[in-house]
Amino acid sequence: MKKIALLTVVILVVTTVGRTQGCVAIRNVAGISPDLLIENVKPGDKWIFNITNRYFEASRSYKGSKLFSDTLVINRIFTMNISIVRLMKKGWSAGVSIPVAANSRTNGADHNGPTSFPKYTTRAFGLGDMRITVYKWLLDSAINRRGNIQVALGLKLPTGNFEYKDYFHRQAPAGTDSTVIAPVDQAIQLGDGGTGITAELNAFYSVSPNINLYIQSFYLINPREQNGVSNLKGRSASPVQVANHTTVMSVPDQLSIRGGANIEFRKIVLNGGIRYEKVPEHDLVGGNKGFRRAASITSVETGLTYKMENVFVFANVGIPFRRNIVLNAQNDMTPAGFANVVTSFGVQFKL
Repeated sequence: MKKIALLTVVILVVTTVGRTQGCVAIRNVAGISPDLLIENVKPGDKWIFNITNRYFEASRSYKGSKLFSDTLVINRIFTMNISIVRLMKKGWSAGVSIPVAANSRTNGADHNGPTSFPKYTTRAFGLGDMRITVYKWLLDSAINRRGNIQVALGLKLPTGNFEYKDYFHRQAPAGTDSTVIAPVDQAIQLGDGGTGITAELNAFYSVSPNINLYIQSFYLINPREQNGVSNLKGRSASPVQVANHTTVMSVPDQLSIRGGANIEFRKIVLNGGIRYEKVPEHDLVGGNKGFRRAASITSVETGLTYKMENVFVFANVGIPFRRNIVLNAQNDMTPAGFANVVTSFGVQFKL
């Protein structure tokens, strides 16, 4: 029972949905835990404390699935996620995830124009959108030790500042530089302004004592259509933005599917798999107006974990190989930024 209960925490990797895999369209709402089957659980273990740091630099802009520019914009996204999970009886567990982000965006288009030099940087720092989730294993863990299926239901809270502001540079008529303060780009905002419902379905199967397979899926339902925050960066709305209803930011749904395998060599565990993440064009609940970068990204994930008695140290690298930004009225036909490499590292404690 305890082994399966702790595995609940381990499979919380699904909570990594967010701006984590190298696409600025996808918001980070939680962290990541090692993908492990842990055999040395002690009686009385009740808490798991996890800290994960993730970073990527989205410097390649795409239109559709084709590269548009290597120099148009640089979005740097760093998130530290702190999560605490309470292990309970009969396959139940509950957890809270608290992300803190430090984001920046460097380009010219947000300021004096697409060809503006030098480029300027806007930043956002602070608490992101927190999550509270309850998990339940469907099969009796005393009997089904080689495999199980888990479901989860949670609440995503709008705790992140979704109207974070910074200074944008403008060229005055006399040729002098001036600034205006306005909400930063959607790509680096700390939150989306919506209260969401999260649903998860996870499963694992042990092929052998040293090889484990996993599959995890996540969907965030954001009923709120728009958050009322300006998407204009201090400018007046253009006729296209008014016609497309993109003068303010949307509150889109998000989804994630990942699967792979772990191979254990005593204290060292290697893992590898595939992750697919997406911001859809249409939400399950609510309207679809407002500015949104509907996009998807598919990545190869590799990682290594070192196990100690009560501490697990891990590092992961994600390498995107397919990127796609949907060009439509929701984003005024503008490109989106994607990363070449995503890195993460962290530590997990049994308490």
